[in-house]
Order: sequence, then structure tokens, then C-alpha cells
Amino acid sequence: MADQLATLQDLADALQIPLADLPTGTGTLLLECATAVVQIAAGGQRIVQVVGDTASLIGTTDSWLDLPQIPVTAVASVTLDGAALTVGIDAAQYKHLGNRLWRTDGWQTYVGRPSEVVSVNTHGYPAGHQKLQLGRWATLSLAKGQVPNPGSVASESIDDYSVTFDKMSAQMEASPFLQKALRKAYGRRASLVRLG
Repeated sequence: MADQLATLQDLADALQIPLADLPTGTGTLLLECATAVVQIAAGGQRIVQVVGDTASLIGTTDSWLDLPQIPVTAVASVTLDGAALTVGIDAAQYKHLGNRLWRTDGWQTYVGRPSEVVSVNTHGYPAGHQKLQLGRWATLSLAKGQVPNPGSVASESIDDYSVTFDKMSAQMEASPFLQKALRKAYGRRASLVRLG
């Protein structure tokens, strides 16, 4: 199932119609498309909680390794070139700090050869979390805008995923303030880069 920042009941409430009058397939499609548009605007972050997500990254000589999806709430396992690492501060260990991993000897096994780091972690916000409210509101705004006649939604159908997605993307692009708010709420923060 794709991410959804709002439920069918939320969409029916926003349209001010009974849930029974909202076709499940149409509502689900609208919510999935709208959630995707919101998450793209948030810098490509999957802001809905994902448990046990696997990230495969290229290791470098730097001690810090940024995990791709944020916020990272738990790290279940980390391997470096297939070798399991444990939590700690020794050379064969790692430490999870915020949205990054730290390792004394960096994240490259051999000099001049790329390494693969595989991390299994939990990221995003659980359903009902207060931090999801902006994304939920934006999702519902986009989804309900695609229903041409909310009073008779049962007779309407959305049969083309790409057309629906394109309309929602255009609507998001027309709202730079909403894009900025989503990026600020859910995207990566700018960070300092060490030189030399």
C-alpha cells in the first residue's frame, strides 16, 4: 500500500459527504496521488512512518554518514561491505545520532574502492503525530480539489493516475508558500561542510 497522509474518512469529511458516498478506489487514488505530491514538495521525504526500511548507501572515508530519509527514529542494523556492525564506539561499531550514523574509522573498508553500507531503520512520523498535520492538510486540499462535484461524487470516477498526479503537481507548483512550508517542516536542513 502506498503512503497516505489522510484517510478516506478525512476526505469524506473535507468534502462534507458521508463516507458511503465516496468510492473507495477513487478516494484511495486521490489520497495516494496527493500524498506523493506533498512528499515530493517536502524534498522527497517519506514523512509517513516506515518501519524496517532498507537503505543502501555508498560509504566514504568520512566518519559521518547521512541516512536518506528523515527523521530517523531507530536503526535496527548496519552492515559495511556485508559485515554486521554493532552499536558502540570501536572500529567495528557505529553510533546512531539523529539522522546520521557515526563510525570512528569512516565508512570505507578499502582505500580507493567504494564500500556499501546497508542500514535498516525506522523513519518518518507515526499516524496521528502532530508533525503530520501540515502534510495532512495539504494532502486533503489537493485531493478534494480533484473531485469535480462533491455532492454527487459517487457518480464520478478518476481513471487516469498520471492525469490526476499532473493536476495535483501543477496545483502544488502554483503555491510556492505551501511548497516552502512543506520543505521547512519535513525537508533536510542546510548543514556546514568541512573543508580540508
